[in-house]
Parts: sequence; C-alpha cells; structure tokens
Amino acid sequence: MSRTLTIRAVLLATAAAILSACTGVDTPRPEQTAPSYVAMEAYSGRVLYSYAANERRPIGMLANVATAIVVLDWMQQQNISMNTMLTVPVQVLSAPRTNLLRLSPGDSISLRDALYSALMWDDSGCAITLAHACGSVLDRSDPIGAFTTQMNVLARNTLGMKSTYFKGPSGSVISQSSARDMVLLSLYAMDNATLRSICSQRGATLNVVHPNGTVSSKYVTNSNRLLAMGDSVEGIKAARSASAGSCLMASIRRASVKRNNPLTGIDSTYPQRMIIVMLGMQSPNQRYTLANRFLRDGWAAWENWQTTSDVSDISKFIILQDSKQKVR
Repeated sequence: MSRTLTIRAVLLATAAAILSACTGVDTPRPEQTAPSYVAMEAYSGRVLYSYAANERRPIGMLANVATAIVVLDWMQQQNISMNTMLTVPVQVLSAPRTNLLRLSPGDSISLRDALYSALMWDDSGCAITLAHACGSVLDRSDPIGAFTTQMNVLARNTLGMKSTYFKGPSGSVISQSSARDMVLLSLYAMDNATLRSICSQRGATLNVVHPNGTVSSKYVTNSNRLLAMGDSVEGIKAARSASAGSCLMASIRRASVKRNNPLTGIDSTYPQRMIIVMLGMQSPNQRYTLANRFLRDGWAAWENWQTTSDVSDISKFIILQDSKQKVR
C-alpha cells in the first residue's frame, strides 16, 4: 500500500537516533515539559533549528497525517477514486468528542471529504472511517487493527521512524513519536500531490449522506493559520489535544536556487522547501510565533550554510531513507 519513495536530497545523513520505549510510563502533560521542534531545508536535509528532536512524546491528531498517507497509497495502488463513498462504521462512537462532522454509523461520506476533514481538522470520525474502509480489505474481523499495523509498517520499515508507535488511526488514542520522526513523515507526505493539494486549502464544503437520503453540508476551515501567509505555504497540519499540547507540521516552499552540489562539484538548480515540526507547544499562538521566527531567520541560516556546503557533521542533516520496501 505504498509508492516507491522519491529521494531528492543531495546530501547523505544518518538516521534518527533511537530512543528507548516508554510503554507503561505516565505521559506528562505538555505544560510540564519543554516543547520539541525541528526546522530544516527539505532538499538538502540541512537542520536549521532543533530542540529535543529525538524526545518521544504524544502527537495528538498529527496521527491523521499518517492515516491519510496510508489511505492515499492504497488508493493509488488499487486505482480507487476520490469519489468513492464510504460507509461510516460503528467504531466512530468510540471518539464522540472529536467526531467533528457528527458522523453516525450508517452515514456515507466520500473519500475526498473524509480526507479533507481528517487533515484540515482534528477530526477522529473521518480518520476512523478511512481506516475502517482500507483495513477491511486486509482483515474484516479487525479492520482498525489491521490498518494501524500498516501505519506502523510505514513508519518503522519504510521511513525509519524508530521512535514512533501508532496506537490507532487518529488522535483519539495516544500515539507517540518525535519531532525528528515527524520530519521524516512530512518529507514522505509532501511527495504526494493529492495530500499537498488538500493541506493547502483554506476551506472546503463537506457533505454527509444519511441513511434516509438527506444530506448535511458543512463548510470546514483549515486550522493551520500559517496558510494565511500565502501560496508558499503547502500545509501540512496543525493539531491540538490535552495530551500532546499544540502541535504543527508545516511545509513552506521558496523559489529554486542554483548552487554547487558538494558531492559532485557540479552547479545544479534545486528547489527549496522548509519543513517545520513542533510538538508539545503550550498554546497555538506560541507555535505560530516560533514558526514565523523560523521562517524569518531560517532562510538566512540556510543561505549562510550554502556558501560553505559543509557536510562534515552529518548529525546536522535529516533525509528520507532510500528504502525500496513497500507497505502491503
């Protein structure tokens, strides 16, 4: 249930450090711990800013991004249309507070609209519906469990997210990861044109079809306030929960640049994209203030590095591992 990874980084780097598992340990609330974050230039893998990047912590509804990726890979492999209607399963009743479209078992929603709500909102109901539809192909007796297994195969086997463990398809259960691992997920996500398109939308009208044939429509506004900066912002997702605090995965592109490739000595033209991941911020305002500072100062730091293209310290780089394994 995957496409072959497209690696565009121009520098080699080591994989993220592996942190020990913390199963069975009470998860501290975000206000009791400092946040963790990474800002990097995606095509070189150059880390511009980081703090506690390998710390394993709750990620809340950022888990919906992994759910969307697994579903989109499955759709591509099976040639499934975005217009395909999904039947809402009984499992949506397990997350009443974050079932934001108020889906009821037996309702129908298109794949497109379910993806929009799962990615633009902190919506567990649509994430569960997507997971159930995809997971039912794998195991009709436990579709959510089968789908969650695929999320972990994607994370561990394909992307090398060694600090990550998904417990379910949405933030209604507490999955854990690290800022560095979520950068790897962001890199893979941004390689999917459909996901980029959804995450860059500021709003969309979504429809739910009820068993009696009536239709409920709702206009959904993207919770990622960075989109107000303009078309250079590609997403990815803002999220907030009691366990994870305020979190953010963001992708911001800039015009391509011509520079010397330190590995080949040849001048080449490269696109530019900044990936920002924040976990455990105390408030939405705090995450956006810090993200704006990274954008203000980060490109200057990136340009300063380009004058030397120093690759001697590989710990300052992150790339998506060149893996040919596929999620099945």
